[in-house]
Amino acid sequence: MANKYVNPNAKKALQEMKLEIANELGVEANNKYGSNNTSYSNGQLGGRVGGQMSKRLVEMGQQALLNQYNSKK
Repeated sequence: MANKYVNPNAKKALQEMKLEIANELGVEANNKYGSNNTSYSNGQLGGRVGGQMSKRLVEMGQQALLNQYNSKK
């Protein structure tokens, strides 16, 4: 199954989130392809960034559900 975005703007927003998290974790964003790193090192960095992205997306989803639930009361 291919990754499809519900909203075309989501791709840009996710890219911005990825760069923001990478910056917070101290990952060099200027070395886009990781040419100075080993594949293992790039995998470690990518895993940390992806994990933080997943965590934040879940938090955002939970907050949206709570907001939706509370607005129905």
